[in-house]
Amino acid sequence: MVDYANVSDEVIANRNFLADKVHRELELAGIATLRQGDGEERAGAQIEVDLGDDSAGGVFVSWNPHPILSQAASDAVRKGQLQAPVIRHSGAVVSHMRDAITGILVSAGFRVDVADDDMRPLAVRVWGDET
Repeated sequence: MVDYANVSDEVIANRNFLADKVHRELELAGIATLRQGDGEERAGAQIEVDLGDDSAGGVFVSWNPHPILSQAASDAVRKGQLQAPVIRHSGAVVSHMRDAITGILVSAGFRVDVADDDMRPLAVRVWGDET
């Protein structure tokens, strides 16, 4: 079993504070948000706070399409229908919403970029804000 090191309590508090600010800004823009681990499967911006003390740690935002669209794309993949329009459409929805989330957060003063993490291929990484 691999033992992953977590960041200090101060860094954890800072990341959670940043995630709360991101949540507020996205909600102000009219985007439904949820924190990873809430246990809900619904459409909206999912905010993840990775507590790892490595380059993959930080605050990330990704888009969850409606569960019906996600399930349809997943079913197509499971059936080997890799060219199914629903897969392309689901990917396009996530990609466009990632771009919209990026634009909204940049406008609100956050420093963001597309996550370069293989585990979060269509996520936005939030580095901080102007305050």
